[in-house]
Amino acid sequence: MLKAKVIRTDAGLQDRVHVPLVAASLALGTLGGFVLAVTLPTVAASGGMDARWVAQAQVHGHLQVVGFAGIFVLAMALRVAPRFAQRPQAHPRLVLPALALLVAGLLLRALGQPFVDQPGFEALLVAGALAEVLALAAFAAVLWTTLRPALLRGDPSSLLLSAAVFWMVVQAVLGAWWLTELARGAGVILEQRRNALLVNLQFFGVLLSAILGVGLRSFPMLFGLQRTPPAAGRAVFIALQVGLLLWLAGALAGLAGPPGATAGRLQGLGLAGMGLTTGAAVATFGVRRLALRGLGAGSGPPRGLALSLMTVLAWLVVTAAGLAWVGGHAALEGTLAAREVDAVRHVFALGVVSLAIVTMAQVMLPEFASERVLRPPPAWRAAAFAAVLSLAAVLRGGVPLTGLDADVYYGAMALAGVLALAAVTWFALLYVRARRWHVAYTSRVAAARPGGQALPVVSRRG
Repeated sequence: MLKAKVIRTDAGLQDRVHVPLVAASLALGTLGGFVLAVTLPTVAASGGMDARWVAQAQVHGHLQVVGFAGIFVLAMALRVAPRFAQRPQAHPRLVLPALALLVAGLLLRALGQPFVDQPGFEALLVAGALAEVLALAAFAAVLWTTLRPALLRGDPSSLLLSAAVFWMVVQAVLGAWWLTELARGAGVILEQRRNALLVNLQFFGVLLSAILGVGLRSFPMLFGLQRTPPAAGRAVFIALQVGLLLWLAGALAGLAGPPGATAGRLQGLGLAGMGLTTGAAVATFGVRRLALRGLGAGSGPPRGLALSLMTVLAWLVVTAAGLAWVGGHAALEGTLAAREVDAVRHVFALGVVSLAIVTMAQVMLPEFASERVLRPPPAWRAAAFAAVLSLAAVLRGGVPLTGLDADVYYGAMALAGVLALAAVTWFALLYVRARRWHVAYTSRVAAARPGGQALPVVSRRG
C-alpha cells in the first residue's frame, strides 16, 4: 500500500546558524594555522629560530585551538544546544557580531604579537585580546541562556558544553591580561609557563570538555544504542572538572614562584585524572557494541563514516592513556615533562579533534545530509580522512618522542602539517560544494510546496 510521509524542510535559522562559523573555522585553519604548522618547522630546520619564530609558534597554537577548532566547536554547540534544551536558540542576533569580533581578535593577535616590539603593534595586540574576551562572552551568553533548561535538568552533555564555553572565556581573560603586560614592553614572547597554561586550558578545558559532551550523546545515538545513563554522564563531568582544577592549581602555583615539586605533582594529578576520566567516558559509549554496530549492517552512519568515528575513539583512548601516563609520572616525580605533554596535545589535536571535525560534520551537518541524498559520497572518502590525519598524528605526536636528530624531528613536524593542511583543505572544498548543493536542493523542495513547509514523499509500506 502507498502512504505519504512528510519530510520537514525548514531552512530557517537552525539550518543556517552554523554556516558562517564553519566557514570562519575552515578559513582560519587552512589559511593560517595549518600553513604555520608547515612553515615553522621548515624555518627551524634551516636554523631560523629566533624570538619572532617563537611568537609565531604561539600564534599558530592560538589560531588552531581558538580559531579553527574553537570556532567549529561553537558552530556545533549552537546547532545542538536547542535540541539539548528543547527550546529555540536564545539571542540569535548576537551570533554574527560575536563571530566578526572573534575573527578580528584572532587576526589582530596574529599580526600584533610577532611585531609587538614595533611602534603601533602593541595596540593591535591589546585590541585583539580584548575583542576575543567580548566575543567569547557573547557566545557564552547565547549558549548558556539556550541551555538553561537542560542545565537545570542536569543533562551531562549540556553541562560539558557549558564547561567548555566557561573555560574558553577564562582563557581569553587570562590571555588578555598577560598579553596586555606583554604589550607594555616585555618582548614578543609570552612567558612559557603562561603560554603553556593557556594552551593546556584550551585543549583540555575547552576541546576535551566539548568532545566528551557531544560524544556522550552522539555516539550512542548515531549507532542506535542506549544513551549513557545521566548519572554516569554527570560523574564524567564532575571528574573532568576536578582534574582540570587540580591541574590549574598546580599551574598557577608554578607561576607564583620557581617550579617546585608540589606544583608539578598537582599538575600531574590533574592530568592523570583527566586521562582516567576520558578513558571512563569512552567506556560509557559502549565501544565494543559501537564497533560491532559500525562494522555491521545495522542502523548507524554509512560504513566509511562509522570506521572514521571508531578511529576518533581509538585516538581518544590513546590521548587518555597519554594523559594518565604523563600525569602519573609527574605526580610521582614532581616534574611535568613538557615535550611529552606537547606530544599528547598534538595526538589529541590531529587524531581526535581534527578528525572529529571532518567526520562529525559529514554525519551531522545538513549540507552533507543533502549530499547523501543527491550524490552519495564514495565509502573510501571518510577512510582517507582517517588515514591521513592518523598518519599526521603519528608524525607530530610520536616521532618527536623517539629522540631522532633535529632534521628528522622538524621534517616529521612539517610533513604532519602538510598532511593535515591537505586533509582540511579537501574537507573545506567538499563543504563548499555540499553547501551549494544543499541550498539548491532545499530551494527546489520549498518551490514544490508553497511556504517551504514540507514535501510529500511517497513511500512503500507493508
